[in-house]
Amino acid sequence: MEQQVRSASEMVKMLSADPAALNKLKTDPIPVLKEAAARAEDVTTPEYFKDRLVYRIAVIVLGSLALIAAIGSIVLVFAGKTTPEVLVALGSAGVGALVGLFAPSPVGGGAKGG
Repeated sequence: MEQQVRSASEMVKMLSADPAALNKLKTDPIPVLKEAAARAEDVTTPEYFKDRLVYRIAVIVLGSLALIAAIGSIVLVFAGKTTPEVLVALGSAGVGALVGLFAPSPVGGGAKGG
C-alpha cells in the first residue's frame, strides 16, 4: 500500500542531488530541514490509488470467490458430503480480503485522492 514519505529520506535525496546543500546543512541546518519536510508533504498520490477499475475488479473477483465457496458448501452439505477444508479456506480468504479492501488503514487513514 502507500508508504509514508519521511523528511529524512527526502533530505538524503536532496543532499545526494546537490552537494552544495551539504555545506548549507553544516552552516545553517534549519532551512534545509524545513525544505526536506516540505518536500515530504508535497508528495503526490500514486496513480494506482486513483484507479477505481482495479478496485472494482478486485471486489467482483473476491465477492464471487466468497459466494461460490458459500454456495458450494451449502450444496455439498445438502448432498450429504463433507465440505472440503480448502473450500472453507478460500471462502474465508475472500471475505477477509474484502474486509481488508474496505477497512481504512490505521496509520495513514486510507488512500488519498480516491
